[in-house]
Amino acid sequence: MTPTDPRAQAAPLLDDAQTDRLAEILRSPFEVLPQIPSTNDELVERAQRAARRGQPLPDLSLLAAEHQSAGRGRLDRQWVTGPGDALTFSLLLRPAHGSGPTAVPLPTQSFPWLTVLLAAAIAQTLRAQGIEASLKWPNDVLVETGSGFRKICGVLASLVVHDGSAPALVLGAGLNVAVAPEGAASVRGEGSEASRGDLLVEIAERFTALYRLFAESPESLTGPGELRAAVEQLLSTLGRRVRAELPGGQAALEGVAVGLDERGALVIDHDGGRIAVSAADVVHLRPIEEGDRA
Repeated sequence: MTPTDPRAQAAPLLDDAQTDRLAEILRSPFEVLPQIPSTNDELVERAQRAARRGQPLPDLSLLAAEHQSAGRGRLDRQWVTGPGDALTFSLLLRPAHGSGPTAVPLPTQSFPWLTVLLAAAIAQTLRAQGIEASLKWPNDVLVETGSGFRKICGVLASLVVHDGSAPALVLGAGLNVAVAPEGAASVRGEGSEASRGDLLVEIAERFTALYRLFAESPESLTGPGELRAAVEQLLSTLGRRVRAELPGGQAALEGVAVGLDERGALVIDHDGGRIAVSAADVVHLRPIEEGDRA
């Protein structure tokens, strides 16, 4: 990249007003690094070091990067963008019911919902920018373009476990803002001029509202309720024919995605029965048309 490349002159991620607002929203430490291979890997390492010192990082600690040089997605796929092209950040979460010394940590079985909630907050933020965003279970944010659905953001989860403390979760997001890799979408490409800082602040505001509601009332997602309904109406996966490519060499499942179970797993109607899939790479299949039935 040459010094005259406009991306090299990208504005800083946060200005003073955005920094102050983010501090109000998170009520936890946050930092923006100039460049780092992966915000998720770095935040996981920091959390483990802090736990070993007996000073665990607080809930909603955030680490962002002006430029992430070696990001990764699901199944360890590489995800790399140029400086200033993307919004890349990670959040450390310690979900608990209540606060202070009487807080009760939520079970790790509920953690998959957190990935969905961050993706939902990102989709809501993009919709507020006039971008028709939806979720592909479990962790992708898509936009519908003239040539079909394109990925604009991915969310990656990393579990943090240390003796003597409740497990935590690090959620990382990479949102294409200025440009997008081939076959993907970007905020600019969809017509929005929102800055990376504005997007981060709004995502944080929307996510913390969803997150705190879930921590206070887990049943709002694990059972029927307004929060679950709000999430499900964003999921473009539901009601579609899908192929779930399962880990460990298991045979792929094909069928119709009909809902989410109490743990956030995708329920697929397959061969007359229903199977809940908690970990899979899901492919949206082309809908059956009349011409296919002959």
